[in-house]
Amino acid sequence: MRLFEFDRDRDEPRTLELDREAVETEWQLESWLHANPEVILNEPLLIFGRQYSLSTGLPDLLALDQWGNVVVVELKKGQSGSGSASEETILSQPQNYASDLSNYEYADLEDIYREYKANVRDEWEVSESAVVEDTLKEAHETALGGDVEESEFNTHQRMVILAEEITSRTENNARYLLEQGLAVQCVAVQRFETDDEREFLVASTVVDYPLSRVQPEDSKVDYSHLIRNVRDRVFAEVSDVTRHERPGDMSGAASRRLGFHSQHPEHPDSVLYRFTPRMVEQGRATVSIGLFGSDTDEKDQVREVVAAHAGELEGYKTSDEHRPNSNLVYLEFEMLDREPDEEFVEAVAEEMTRLIQHYHPLLVEEVGSE
Repeated sequence: MRLFEFDRDRDEPRTLELDREAVETEWQLESWLHANPEVILNEPLLIFGRQYSLSTGLPDLLALDQWGNVVVVELKKGQSGSGSASEETILSQPQNYASDLSNYEYADLEDIYREYKANVRDEWEVSESAVVEDTLKEAHETALGGDVEESEFNTHQRMVILAEEITSRTENNARYLLEQGLAVQCVAVQRFETDDEREFLVASTVVDYPLSRVQPEDSKVDYSHLIRNVRDRVFAEVSDVTRHERPGDMSGAASRRLGFHSQHPEHPDSVLYRFTPRMVEQGRATVSIGLFGSDTDEKDQVREVVAAHAGELEGYKTSDEHRPNSNLVYLEFEMLDREPDEEFVEAVAEEMTRLIQHYHPLLVEEVGSE
């Protein structure tokens, strides 16, 4: 893997190859990926376990994908299949972990998450905001926009082998396991540094498979293109209010729901602005505000503000439900007889913008500043 800095501010554009810097320890690599899980795969992941003790050993990282499948991430400094992990163990270890975890019910995953929360707060260099939910289901809903029932968690067990270099033998062995029906991916992650000491992480997926392999049968509708179009338009209208610097800060590669918190320092963290498209499954789409997190006092204050000002926002309805994934205030679009076109995208973005512009300043003034 090679990385070049491209300087076009010259009469003759120039490239400069950046120096690759080896990762010092596996713990360092693990810590980087723990804090930045978007580097691991080209899809959103929620880390919910680190070095958790299983009967078969200690997996480096445990994550959930957007459908609630468990993802075992095995890390290796340097080449895969070298040092502490041979070519045999680099693949057999995550298989053992995945086999062990295949028997876990949702309550067992919740136990892992509970231990993880305690360690995040006491030991690991991850901000408190990284774990704001009481339950794993709530954390999954907040981070990935999923609406997964407890019984649907851990349907599939996935494995990711991640190293600075994936050897040809590891790659061939992983492809063989893919042919045998196992969900295994191999990812190379390398660190580069510029002359002015800026650092870059470059990730390349060496062994991959279609996500349809691990998607539930009733969740294969991919709304990512629609979500991205709505997100970009909303960003253009409200980023100065929500303090997002780029569209990707609002939401990454979500395929089922757009959901984001404001980055305004005085805006309540428990508020999530959402767009949930369900045209194929339910014939409708919803723009809403949801509440998440463990700060019950703040959530009660938000409910009071929303109720007090709901009559000022024409077309929106309110709900008194206190379930984790319920809509506090919402507007539904009926989409029973047509595909989402440009007009629909514009209408959704306009309503989401209107919702944010109405409630955001009220929540900052009446909740965040208290």
